[in-house]
Amino acid sequence: MFNSATNNFTIEINKVAKANVLKKLASGGVDYQIVPLQKLNELVEIEANILKADTKKVGAGIAIGIGISILSGGLF
Repeated sequence: MFNSATNNFTIEINKVAKANVLKKLASGGVDYQIVPLQKLNELVEIEANILKADTKKVGAGIAIGIGISILSGGLF
């Protein structure tokens, strides 16, 4: 079950990363079809790593917030 969730997370991150890269290329006036596939894949991988790092930061922030709420007696 955990492996399935991890795989789904990775697939969704890659979809969002590819969409972000294509959007950034379009906003810069670059047609993605002229970019070599290897370079496009590198850009998608870099964007995916950025998204994963941001996701971890948000998750840690939520966990800290819930922990503080529980310790202070505000959640339950």
